[in-house]
Amino acid sequence: MKSSVDLPSRPDGLRLERKSSGLLVTISWRNMTSWALLPLGLIAAAIPVLLSFKLAGMPWNDPIRLLMLAFGVMGVVFLYIVVRRLVNVTRLEVTPERITIKHGPLPWRRGSEVATNTIRRLEVRQFRSGSEGRVATHYHLWAVHEDGRETCLLERDTTADQANFAHAEIQQVGGAAEQPPRKAK
Repeated sequence: MKSSVDLPSRPDGLRLERKSSGLLVTISWRNMTSWALLPLGLIAAAIPVLLSFKLAGMPWNDPIRLLMLAFGVMGVVFLYIVVRRLVNVTRLEVTPERITIKHGPLPWRRGSEVATNTIRRLEVRQFRSGSEGRVATHYHLWAVHEDGRETCLLERDTTADQANFAHAEIQQVGGAAEQPPRKAK
């Protein structure tokens, strides 16, 4: 039996379900940038395909045709990356014994599993990335293990509110983070 929890302090983009076995935290990868890049991805994939019909009479090894093929492959890969960001979510299944991390439905990265009894603490860390003079700030949730290893539980474009909320909920269920965690500012 599971019940959905809809707390007023729950941040947007984060879904939380309490189950008899533990907790399911779901964070969507979708953001405004993904929506803005969708038309560009469609164009990048469509133009080389449309041009290939114009170039149909050319030999297969003609440099222009090969260039269109390369652009077509790049366009399809770019479109896949954009669509993946629109539909994928990260799911953290938290039980007192383990935290299971899954990404999907479109394939991207393998899921992983962390035994909660090896976790010394959970930490929310600020991550900054920049390009062309712009700086983007995201917050990642890390599990620090007793042996010093670290496992990233949440990354993507997670906000400080999402990461801190997930941290608090996971800590309650998993019993991890005996030491006080660092809060993101």
